[in-house]
Amino acid sequence: MAEQQHHPEHLVERLAVGTLDRLVNLLFARPVQIVPVLFFFVSLLGALALSFPAATESGQGTPFVDAWFTAVSALCVTGLSTLDVPNHWSGMGELTILILIQLGGLGIMSASVLIVALFSRTMGFGIRRGLAAENSGITPGNVRPLLRIIVVFTITFEAAVAAWLCLWLWLGHGQALGEAGWNGLFHAVSSFNNAGFALWSDNLMGFRSDWLFLTPIMAAVVAGGIGYPVYRDMWTQRGWKRISLHGRLTLLGYAFLLIAGAVLFILLEWDNPETMGTLEPHAHVLNGLFQSVTSRTAGFNAVNIGGLTDQSLMLTSILMFIGGGSAGTAGGVKVATIVVILLIIWSEIRGKPDVEAFGRRIGEHNQRRAISVVALAALLVMSMGYLLVALSPHIAARDAMFEAVSAFTTTGLSTGVTAQFTDPGKYLLIFLMLVGRVGPITLFAALASRGKPVFYHYPKEEVLIG
Repeated sequence: MAEQQHHPEHLVERLAVGTLDRLVNLLFARPVQIVPVLFFFVSLLGALALSFPAATESGQGTPFVDAWFTAVSALCVTGLSTLDVPNHWSGMGELTILILIQLGGLGIMSASVLIVALFSRTMGFGIRRGLAAENSGITPGNVRPLLRIIVVFTITFEAAVAAWLCLWLWLGHGQALGEAGWNGLFHAVSSFNNAGFALWSDNLMGFRSDWLFLTPIMAAVVAGGIGYPVYRDMWTQRGWKRISLHGRLTLLGYAFLLIAGAVLFILLEWDNPETMGTLEPHAHVLNGLFQSVTSRTAGFNAVNIGGLTDQSLMLTSILMFIGGGSAGTAGGVKVATIVVILLIIWSEIRGKPDVEAFGRRIGEHNQRRAISVVALAALLVMSMGYLLVALSPHIAARDAMFEAVSAFTTTGLSTGVTAQFTDPGKYLLIFLMLVGRVGPITLFAALASRGKPVFYHYPKEEVLIG
């Protein structure tokens, strides 16, 4: 007699696995909607954890608005804080912040896929769509290999930077090994995820002349901010001409902005006694580079941001608005988006019908999306920034607008006024951080479901532009 194939325990297992698969795929059937919902609820869970008395050094608990602000800032890898991180939060609070940073950096959808994959035999198409929605530039077909790259690369790089920082803090700065290990791990995760949280009250100003500390921090910020699709291209294509157009535009744009930003910061702040004026020449170079790197949504500061000149604050705002690479840990409207906008302008100036780069034509869909992202982001920052100024008349308009840009781009740089905002102002900054992390188009598409396909067109008529 043939071996019985349908044992009761096998049937139960198959039924459980199949039910789980169906539930998960149903959950991710609308990925655009689930992304902001997940971020919102995870931030609330983080706020609850940070509200416990055990999360604070004083043991007295934290007001909800400040706990939620910190949770959102960590989950959205921003770095803004209304509280003194090292003095207010206990070890439990700092660990909670670290976990939220890692979740936000990897992406809530990526973390969900990892958890489900442990219990599910197959990764359904709905899950892959969910992950793709959270990381722009990822298609459902390439989620599996890209997810492996994301996890392995993240853990490996963070571990390497943590080991370096631990050894240097231990051997070079005399910290106890346990303290150096925790500080190294925390700042490695914070820097790779472009979070900007630090365990010193003055952030990283105590290391402003320390090449051996700030260099690995910069390396981690750049590594996390360029974006995983670029690394995938560099690893699989093995040649500049074979790298995708997105990869080449991102790498060139990122390099140009990094170098140009560093040169401008050095020139603008060379004689400023509140920032770099009292430093050695080599420290000018170090801090110019660091400021250029961290302004791309990392949020660390080795100089007093409130002491920057107006020109440097404007430059910082521009770099924050641009941000880093797509599908990375950086925020902003992304480097490739700005490059596409510039290519559109250049093509229009030259009177060419197509937008081209490196022998490739950029499709109209990409052009429209780039314009929409930049326009929507600029409109949101200006309107919310104006509202933030109105809600905080005791804060200089310059500082409030800078804070709005920093929150929306999930950068975390501040002129030192974050704690001075009223509760309505803090909630507005929370909104800006959440919108900036999930993306304006993703969020607003979630609030208003996309309509049905249109199978007709109205007559065309020209409109005068300019």
